[in-house]
Formats: sequence, C-alpha cells, structure tokens
Amino acid sequence: MSGLEHAERWRSDLRWRRAAALGSVWAASEITLGSFLHNLRFPFSGHALTAIAVLLLSGAHRRWGGRGIVARAGLVAAMMKSASPSAVLLGPMVAISMEGLSFEFGLVVGRGGLVGCLVGGALAMSWTFLQLLLYLLLAYGANLAEAYRQMVALAAERMGPLPMGTAGPLAALALLNVFVGIAAALTGWHVGGRGDVLAGKSAATSSLPARSFREASRVTPRLPLLVVLFAALPLWLVALSRVPLAAACAGTAAFLAAAGLRYRTALRRLLQPGFWAGLLTISVGAALLLRSASDAPPAAALAIAAAMTLRAMFVVACFVAIGVELSHPALRAWLGGHGGRSLFGAADAAFATLPEVIASVPATRDLVSRPAEALASMLLRLDALIEGLARPPRRALAVIVTGEQGTGKTTLATAIVEHLRASGLRVGGILAPGTLRDGKRFSFDAVDIASGASRTLACRERREGWTDEGSFWVAPDGLTLGRAALSAKGVDVMVVDEVGPWELRGSGWSAELDALAQGDVPLLLTVRRECVAAAVSRWRLDTAEASVVGEAQPERIAEALCAAAQQQLTRRTASTGVSRAQPNPYLRNPGPQLT
Repeated sequence: MSGLEHAERWRSDLRWRRAAALGSVWAASEITLGSFLHNLRFPFSGHALTAIAVLLLSGAHRRWGGRGIVARAGLVAAMMKSASPSAVLLGPMVAISMEGLSFEFGLVVGRGGLVGCLVGGALAMSWTFLQLLLYLLLAYGANLAEAYRQMVALAAERMGPLPMGTAGPLAALALLNVFVGIAAALTGWHVGGRGDVLAGKSAATSSLPARSFREASRVTPRLPLLVVLFAALPLWLVALSRVPLAAACAGTAAFLAAAGLRYRTALRRLLQPGFWAGLLTISVGAALLLRSASDAPPAAALAIAAAMTLRAMFVVACFVAIGVELSHPALRAWLGGHGGRSLFGAADAAFATLPEVIASVPATRDLVSRPAEALASMLLRLDALIEGLARPPRRALAVIVTGEQGTGKTTLATAIVEHLRASGLRVGGILAPGTLRDGKRFSFDAVDIASGASRTLACRERREGWTDEGSFWVAPDGLTLGRAALSAKGVDVMVVDEVGPWELRGSGWSAELDALAQGDVPLLLTVRRECVAAAVSRWRLDTAEASVVGEAQPERIAEALCAAAQQQLTRRTASTGVSRAQPNPYLRNPGPQLT
C-alpha cells in the first residue's frame, strides 16, 4: 500500500479522525495549561493535568462511544507533546500514552458507558501516581526506599502503629488518586452530555499564548548515540552503587560535560534553582533519616546524599538526551513503513489544527469560575475538527533533486530555474550556492530567485549576532531574505534549496515548507540523499518525484513543473472565472540572471 493510500485510509477511518481531534485538544490542554501551571509552580501539576485529561476523555466517550479511540488519542497527544516548551519530554510523553491506554483498558473492563469511564479515570490517575513512584525510585535508588521506610517507622513510634504499616501512606495516596480520577470522569460524563445545551454559546477565548511551541532543538539526532544512551542508563546506575564515590563523581561529571556540549539547550533544566532545591531536599532529607536510624557518622550521611544527587542528575540528563535522539527522522520513516502511517497521518493532521485549538482553549478564569461550561466548549470543537479532518489537505506537487553533499544539486536547480523562466513561468524561492575551503563546504548564500537579491546565509566561522546551528553559524539577514522569498505570492513554481537536517529538526525553512506543502504551487526541492525519505514523510510528499544529480536532465524536470503549473492555473481559472489580466512579465523580461 502506498503512502497516499495509507493517508486516505486513516482519513476515511472515523476512529482515527476522532483520535486526531481528541489528541489535538488533549495536547492543547497539556501545552497551554501545563505551561501555565508550571509557571505558577503549582504543586502536583501533573496530577491536575491528568484530571483534566480524564474529564476530556470521559466527555468525548459519552459523545461518541466506540473502542480504541481513547488509546489512539493518547498516542497522538504524546507525539504532539514534542511541541511543548518543556525541555524534558520523555516522561510526559510516556505518561500521556499510558494514561490513554489505562483509560481505554478501563473502558474494556467496564464495557464502556459511565462505569467504563469511572474505571478508566481511576486507572489513568493511578498510573500518574505509579509513574511518579517509579521515577523517584529510578532517580534516587534504594536509599530513597529505605529512607521512606525509616520515616514511616519514626511516625509509628510517635503516633502509634499505622494501618497497613509501611504500605499504609502509599495506599492512602493511591486511594486518593482513585477518588480524584472517579470524580474527574464523572464530571466529564456530565459535561459531555451538556454539549447540545451549550452548542449555541460561543467558546471562550484563551488568555494564554496562541503559539507556545518548544524552541526547535539545534542537535542533529544520531541513532548510534541513542543505542549508547539506552545501554549507558542501566549500566551506569548499577556502577554508581558499586564504584567509589570519587569515581562516581568523575564519571557522572564527564557524562554531564559531554551531554552539556551536545544538549546544552535541552539541559537548561539542570541550571534551574527549583530543580536543585528539590533534588537537595530529597537527598539530604533521606541521608539524615538514614543516619538517625543507623547512628552512622556524618561522613556516611554526606556520602549517601552525594550518591543520590549524582544518580538523580545522571537520570535527568540521560532522559533528556534520549528524548532528543528519539526525534531521529529515520525512526519516523521506519515506523511509517511498519504500520505507523495511520498514526503519523493523524498526528500530522492534529498538528495542523493545533494553533486553532490552542486559540480556543478557555481562559484560565473561565476554567476556575465556570469549569463545566468552559470544558464543554472544548468538547464542542471536536465535531467541527473531525469534519474538517475528513477532507484531505491540499498537497503541492513536488519534484526533488537529490544527491550527495557537494555533487551539484544547486547547479542543477539553477539550470531548471532558467528553463522555467524561458517557458514564461514566474519562479520564486531561494537558491543556496556555497563556497569551499580546504575541500569542505565553508559558507552558503541565500539568493532570492525573483529579485536576484543575495545575502550570506551561513558559514563555519563564528560571527557576532549569528545563531549557532551545529557546525555552522547562521546570519539573521540571510534567514529574513529567505523567508520573505519563500512567502512570496503570485509565483508559478517555488524553489527551496535546500531541505536538510536543519529543516527536519524544525529549523531553517521548516515553517515555510509546512505552508508550501499544503498549498497548490508546484515545488522544486533540493534534498540530500540521506534526507529524502525523512523529508517525504515529514511533509507527506507521497507523490513527489525524485531526480538524482548526474542522471537528471534539467529540461525534462522543467517540463514536468510547467505542466503542473499549467494544471494549477487551469483549476484556479475554472474555480474563480478569472484569468491573468496581464501577460507574464517573464515573457518580456527573464529576470535577474542566476550565477
């Protein structure tokens, strides 16, 4: 089955469309409300977000029913969590996925309906509590468990025996989570039944930022590093409990230094005072409890606190690094070829609707003063989103010029542009000719094809005010020129030179490509050979034709683009009844020459 057939299949599947819509609303609440609660330093913000998610899931299930929708929505929302401003994404993504699966399991056990929602809400909230316990044990190790046991024993000495002994406080907290989950599911069920009553009321407008997306990572993910990190996590955790403290400090410091060089943007969490306050509070408190219980010398207590601190710092840094490396485009391409196309199609569609959904999230004051009506307004968005997702988005025809780095992709694209102009077409976009130094690519320029204007785009030498992008420094003026050229209107063919690792991780011309891929202007893209599959998957260019440098003839590619441009012009003329009032200016003036 081709990629296009897969896209049509998920779009015709009502469950996937409902999952995409619900996942978009779920992710919007996580991104906007999560950022709001985080900025307020709200305690147990994760539990609050889970309760809101349970409410949404329960209300959506009452409106639709059906099996599998909630679990799919959890997977979609987890993938969309990558748009969050937070640098630590692996834990929340796992939490969202498991909350959806837990709620779905509850629906199966309770056979749907209100009972299924109540069971699902209890299980979803319980998973949040369980994940917190597992993370604390992983981050701080057996010392934390022993400190907890000593704390319960100390409380029992002063207050008398506790019900269920050591398990009593944990059981009480677990029971509290169950009650909160049931209450949230019951509220959601009630809200889901009020949709028709509130349908005539306008949705509240969010007071939160309409686009609070995460800053794009400047790191190119590498699969070998992902393998190394997955192996290093358990091995070093075992080593920390067996090597001397001095060796543990040296090894952890070396790992943090290496991680800081590669993941310096994502590891900003380690510099936050709140992170250190919580870490030291837990480590020092546990060490003091263990010292009082065993009459250990102060040096032993300090060693315990140091070991727990090292362990937590390593786990946090390793999780951040794994989260970055998991964004490798090859993983997405592999998953897309192994049954994941429906999931990626739903996630891409949900991403496309995310700005609109975020803009319609109720204001915080409305969530506090009128929670039922405010959340019902979010559920009302679902049906409109589902109807919109049933219509496939427009996808531009694309021709890809590919080859290894330095084999002449820009030269071939320049020749194609000249052929297009000779045919009378208006060509827009950018070319990026480069210079070599010592046999390596040293710099790139951004050339506006329409005007001929040129600016330096990037070079390997550090420049004041430029942005670090891997091994290159990027000029703001070059980015501004390129983005203006790629946003120009009234062109027949748009050229993007080139699409590479920058764009695949959300930098460079990624935002402009998002818009161009959904338009109707034919595209000429130059793409590195190793990035072709990922680019086709990322922008869903399933019908793209690829031509390899050295084998392609520029006039043949130009003919294909001319035919596509003429088809688009015919469609626009038929739909509007308006044809070009003026002859193409390129028939009189071929425009600036590209060298």
